[in-house]
Amino acid sequence: MKTTLTRTLIAGVLTATFVIISCQKSKISDFPASKSVSTEEVTGAYTPGTLLENGSVLSGGVTLTAPQEVNVNETFDITAAIDCGKVAIERGYIFASDGVTKIYKDLSCSTVGLKWEGSDDNFECYTVDASWNGSFAEPGSYVFRTKHNGSDGNCDGKGGQDRTGACTFNGNEFYCFVIEAVDACETSFTGEAIYCGTSREAVFTFKSKDAYDYIKIQGGLTDFTGADATVYINGTVVDFNTISADGWAQGTANEYTVGQRTPGGSSNRNIRVEGGLAECDELVIRIVWPSSNAGGVITGSWSVKDSNGVEIAPAVAGLTCN
Repeated sequence: MKTTLTRTLIAGVLTATFVIISCQKSKISDFPASKSVSTEEVTGAYTPGTLLENGSVLSGGVTLTAPQEVNVNETFDITAAIDCGKVAIERGYIFASDGVTKIYKDLSCSTVGLKWEGSDDNFECYTVDASWNGSFAEPGSYVFRTKHNGSDGNCDGKGGQDRTGACTFNGNEFYCFVIEAVDACETSFTGEAIYCGTSREAVFTFKSKDAYDYIKIQGGLTDFTGADATVYINGTVVDFNTISADGWAQGTANEYTVGQRTPGGSSNRNIRVEGGLAECDELVIRIVWPSSNAGGVITGSWSVKDSNGVEIAPAVAGLTCN
């Protein structure tokens, strides 16, 4: 390894046999009981790891740096640095029932039948960090391990000092870890016109990367005729059974308060939805209503704002059918 870890660096850190923590989100993966392996590979036997203050893990003589959680299709790096012997980074998989197809996702260090991609040809000497770079196309749990070999082999001739016999073990030691791939959570506000004739339907969807105790989504329906619009909140129909102090027909569904009213002298209808939203949750508002107008723009502009009246996402302009 390019920089030798000292006892001072290791002192005071927490021992951890679980997964690396180097991202903001925390999710502990299940690891089997750990123990050192000093000869041939033994399934389920791993060297314990010590969590360092910088978020890396020290496992035996390997300093491992890797994310615990990544977004789908997000490129990331794994590095493994050593100061003796050779090290490789291997990826775990199992075979499907056909015995040919490899399955990589939804695995753990204790998965039965776990196999590893990589060979001794992938070993990097103590003069160079081992690395793995890639991304995951699907959400799930993906398992990796470091394979630390105590023999220098031909490493001493690659620019480092002679480290023959510097490792305190013979053969291989393994450290297993899991990386979780998740769907990215981004804030968005969208609208879609489903029907634009005399029977109309529109759907508005709000997703948020942040949690809110209160949001208000509000907008208009154009050229409205007939009884109240039918409004669904995440699939549940709203029963408009009261009139609020400011003159809105009002009801609730899925912990949201929904109101609608006709502005004075207008043929339009205003709709508002109020409530809270958890981090990465989705609010779907489906509205069905009648109109005597057979075409054109069927809604006004719709907005989503927080408790201070600040827009959380760009407003959705009036909708028309394609």
